[in-house]
Amino acid sequence: MPAGRAGGAGALAGAWIVLALATGSNAAGGAAEPGAYCPLPARGEEPSCLSPARESYRGFFAALEGEATESDLARVERDVEKGAAAPDAYLALSSLAYGYYRLAARAAATPGGDPAIVSRLERWNELLERAYASSAADTRYRAALRSAAVDLERRVDIELSCSDSRGERVECNSTEAVLRGFNDASERVGVRGALEQLIRRLLPDDES
Repeated sequence: MPAGRAGGAGALAGAWIVLALATGSNAAGGAAEPGAYCPLPARGEEPSCLSPARESYRGFFAALEGEATESDLARVERDVEKGAAAPDAYLALSSLAYGYYRLAARAAATPGGDPAIVSRLERWNELLERAYASSAADTRYRAALRSAAVDLERRVDIELSCSDSRGERVECNSTEAVLRGFNDASERVGVRGALEQLIRRLLPDDES
């Protein structure tokens, strides 16, 4: 193999390794990994990597099998809202993503949709955005959040209400608005960081 091609292949392999480490994801159905988002399973399957989440959030998963109650879902919602600061941040994220997937499928199978489920999914979208905004210092967790949102945007086909770039309510699909919010948050952090660096260079050090 020519040296240039070998170098390119090595760089590509390295890029995949970095991407895998950044997202912390494992193949759906694979073994559980601590500190990793558990991807959505193939249709009709359940990933074994959800086992730790099921153990930690038994009430949440039990609620998905029947009527989802506020008390059963509240703990996962609270932990997701805490973002990277939650003790079981990745387990909560994986649980919420799987619950989102299951509830959206149930709503899609209901004629006219289920207003209660649609309202809950819209609230979960807001939780994901808040978790991203509060976890700016943890790039690994932010990458996991983005993986979950992309996973849902690709796999869930349900119309929800969301805010557009002008703050007006419009129809959107699944986590479409969440991903846009992630991009906006990253841009704001990038601009703020650049401004802070510029100010530090322009202002003299405080020698007092």
